[in-house]
Amino acid sequence: MTGQDPGRHLLDRIDARETALTCEIEQTRAQIDDLTAKLRELDEAIDHLRITRKTLLQLADEPDPALEGPAPAPMIPGHPAYQPDSHRIRRHRPTPAGT
Repeated sequence: MTGQDPGRHLLDRIDARETALTCEIEQTRAQIDDLTAKLRELDEAIDHLRITRKTLLQLADEPDPALEGPAPAPMIPGHPAYQPDSHRIRRHRPTPAGT
């Protein structure tokens, strides 16, 4: 050897290996964060598709109002207040005095 302490040489190699592993850990954590964000986006996209599918299936089961024709006219109760003429205000006309 060149006179260097063998123990020191091994400690230097351990330090270098630790530095390399720390760097690799940081890169892997960054990749995990990126993949987690991507996974979240994909989950949200598939949730939207499922909601769309559910909505379309519900709409497909409902009758189409355009094919049914116009809705029937609502029944008007027989009471005079509900008759078409009832919106007119009927004023009491005073009768001439002495009549």
